[in-house]
Amino acid sequence: MKQITKYLIIIASLMTVKLTVIESKNDTKVKLDRIYYHSPIFINICDISDRRAKVHCYCDSNKQKSAKTADCWVFSGGITEDDPIWPSFSSQPEIEHLMFNVRSDDALTFVPAKAVVRLDRLKHVSIQFGTIKRIPPYAFTNSSTLRQIILKSNKINTLARHSFAQMMMLSNLSLDDNQISELRNDIFFNLPNLHVLHLSNNNISLIHEGCFKHLNNLMELRLDNNYISVITREMFQGLENLSRLNLRNNKLTMIGNLAFSESWSLKELLIDNNAIEYISDRAFGGLTQLRKLTLAGNKLTTFYEDILEGIRGLILLDLRDNLLQTISYESIHPVVENDKSVSVAVYLDGNPLNCNCRLSWVYVLRNETKHGNLRSALEKISCITDTPNDRHSSQEDSANDNQNVLSDDNYDYYDKSEDYNNSKIKISKAKKLIDIPLESLPCPQEIMQSIEETYGHPVQNEIRLKAFSSVGRIAPSIIVILMLAI
Repeated sequence: MKQITKYLIIIASLMTVKLTVIESKNDTKVKLDRIYYHSPIFINICDISDRRAKVHCYCDSNKQKSAKTADCWVFSGGITEDDPIWPSFSSQPEIEHLMFNVRSDDALTFVPAKAVVRLDRLKHVSIQFGTIKRIPPYAFTNSSTLRQIILKSNKINTLARHSFAQMMMLSNLSLDDNQISELRNDIFFNLPNLHVLHLSNNNISLIHEGCFKHLNNLMELRLDNNYISVITREMFQGLENLSRLNLRNNKLTMIGNLAFSESWSLKELLIDNNAIEYISDRAFGGLTQLRKLTLAGNKLTTFYEDILEGIRGLILLDLRDNLLQTISYESIHPVVENDKSVSVAVYLDGNPLNCNCRLSWVYVLRNETKHGNLRSALEKISCITDTPNDRHSSQEDSANDNQNVLSDDNYDYYDKSEDYNNSKIKISKAKKLIDIPLESLPCPQEIMQSIEETYGHPVQNEIRLKAFSSVGRIAPSIIVILMLAI
């Protein structure tokens, strides 16, 4: 009997242990189910309700797999490249336009490639105000759909080799307002459809020769507001289809022979507000399709007669606010002889031109031209009657004065969309040239001596005519008009 009782106790104990284990297993299962329910791995990025989330996206549709546009805001720092929010972008695979706006420093320090790679229809991506100091190789995961990338104001200072590579559809890339100082080779690689590249407002001072050699179809390149002091033809190697080049507000001091000849398709070349003192005779050689050349706000004292030789399609030349004391008709005749465009114009105001008979051609051209823009620009030209000593003293006294009585920006300028800012020098005794009677313009001694040697003692009419036609190739009809005007 004792043995039977002992077996019963043992059996009861074993049954109790088994029930406890089963119950414990059931409890564990309940707990696991509860954890999974409250922390899902994937979320709908267009419908994030948790206010503690570091990223909030506002979409054109909150319904899963239906949004086309997502405007995402990154509110606080600490988000990493491995954060589960990035894979969650697969909840909206139809997104075509993706924007990231960063609200605080260091909130976003990398390109969110793990989000981009999950969007098979993505065409436009924009990131602004981040702290992405370096763009690594293949930062956008060789996307085959991206057409536009905008990375403005992200404190980028380094572009690695192949930062932008293997993106067959990319047509527009903007890196404006960053801290890039150097453009190395092979940053831009295998981008056959890139048409627009903006690098304005950076710290670029060094451009490696051939860094654009893979951008054969690039049409617009903006390098304005940087620190570029030297340009060579090798810098623009490969840009045979470039149509517009903006080098405004850099540190250029001269332009050498054939500097832009690798870009023979250029139509607009903008080099305003540098410190250019010298331009080689063949600086613009090979630019047979050039239509617009702006050199305003530099330090040119001479504009040689052969500089524009061979550029027969040029319709706009801007030489405002340089240091030119005179300019001949022959220097600008490739522009004014182009009768096919109503936009023909030559801007010369803001230069310390001497009031003498070397400017006689301005009167004749103003009266003969059929182009309103050109006539208006010629009417803005002023000249000074000071002696050289007086002029030098006047310029020193007003070096910090930003007003220039020679310059008038109220005329109809060819490209109003571009910012035009430069320091201007106030010069005393300036007069509008056309307000001075032609017959009262004095002639320099060298012109009078040249005429005396040729014709004997000249009359005043012959002196002015010689000054105007000394270039040797003025049309006979213009000379007749000048004689009648005299």
